[in-house]
Amino acid sequence: MRILFYPLALIYSFVTLLRNLFFSLGLLRERSFPLPIIGVGNLSTGGTGKSPHVLYLAALLKDSQSIAVLSRGYGRRTKGYREVKVDDSVGLTGDEPLQYKTLIPELTVAVCEKRVDGIEQLISEHHPSLILLDDSFQHRYVKPGLNLMITDFNALFYNDFVLPAGNLRESKRGVKRADAVIVSKTNALPDLLEFEKIDRKIRSYGIQNVFFSYMRYREYVESGAGERLALTELKNKKAMIVAGIAKPQPFIEFINSHSKEVATEIFGDHHAFTAGDLTALTKKFDMFAADQKAEAVIITTRKDFMRLNTPELAHLLKRLPVMILDIEICFHTFGQEKFDHYILNYVKKNSGIR
Repeated sequence: MRILFYPLALIYSFVTLLRNLFFSLGLLRERSFPLPIIGVGNLSTGGTGKSPHVLYLAALLKDSQSIAVLSRGYGRRTKGYREVKVDDSVGLTGDEPLQYKTLIPELTVAVCEKRVDGIEQLISEHHPSLILLDDSFQHRYVKPGLNLMITDFNALFYNDFVLPAGNLRESKRGVKRADAVIVSKTNALPDLLEFEKIDRKIRSYGIQNVFFSYMRYREYVESGAGERLALTELKNKKAMIVAGIAKPQPFIEFINSHSKEVATEIFGDHHAFTAGDLTALTKKFDMFAADQKAEAVIITTRKDFMRLNTPELAHLLKRLPVMILDIEICFHTFGQEKFDHYILNYVKKNSGIR
């Protein structure tokens, strides 16, 4: 199939190359702003773990900075600039921005497809000391002071191809715009020889800062109301997994390893759940739970819960025992200290803090 799509990939690659050239020559304008701006993005179409890395940065910096997070708001039904409120629905904001605001309410979170306009309005209305740009690597009208690119350990950008032959949004040479590369979704037990090999390959593109992260699941699941259930208690329960994320397999495998019995209901990435979806899901869950040998629950991701927990679906959702499993980002060995210092040092040098 890659061979069949290769001619189209060449055309797509040429178009993105031409666009990037226009920015490099100044024919298209990149805007810089007089405050620290950290961009987080990737070369691929998704599934690298961008959202939890944004949350990691927000948690790292929130006590010392007035942070604003700006996102396009993928999947929302609104247009233009909109500030995200805790009680917003996902249709107004998109799932990821609402997730950021829900988990860290003190953040200023906004969505705007035109990032320059969004930044100008954030500065005018909220005067943040730092802005995190969500999924901004290809949005070149803004030039972040620090550009972080994330690549999946299991689908490294330099082994991939441009769309539609592969999953890259632009040529792998685009990595040269990154100030640092984070290799995400590595194993919790590091393979240092493999890391060294990957590090050398990424550095061959001129990147001097390479970090390796992994995702650690929380030791509990919780309801939307905050009621918690320890993972150890899942051993005696049946779990129906509901997921609409880019790469759900690790999530499925983790739940499977902690539950008595598992069923899966998988949807497309950023799937907008409907009343019909929940009605069908309720019927399947009732059948799954009919065996009284073990209590049954539904387990989903935080991002999926944002799209399930809407005013339109509330009357259907309340009938289901939905639990959320969160993840958090970790860095290997001394990598966390090194990464934190790298970020804090950038902020200190660019915010007037001495």
